[in-house]
Amino acid sequence: RQVRIKRPMNAFMVWAKTERKVMADENPGLHNADLSKMLGKKWKSLVPSERRPFIQEAEKLRLQHQSEYPNYKYRPKRK
Repeated sequence: RQVRIKRPMNAFMVWAKTERKVMADENPGLHNADLSKMLGKKWKSLVPSERRPFIQEAEKLRLQHQSEYPNYKYRPKRK
C-alpha cells in the first residue's frame, strides 16, 4: 500500500490552523461545522494586507512540497 501524500496547505488553511484554536477557546460549545463557517466569514473579511503573510507562507509550502515530491499529481478519490 502506498503512503498517501497530502496536499500542501493553502493560505486559508495556514491561517485557520492557528485561528481555529483561538476561536474554539472563545466558543467552547460551538460545533466544528459552525466554527468552520465563522472562520470562512472572518477570512473573507480580512483585507489583502492581512492575508499577505499567509499567502506567502502557503506559496513557500507549495514550493517546498514541489521539491520534495516532484512527480506529485493531485488525484482526488472517486466517491
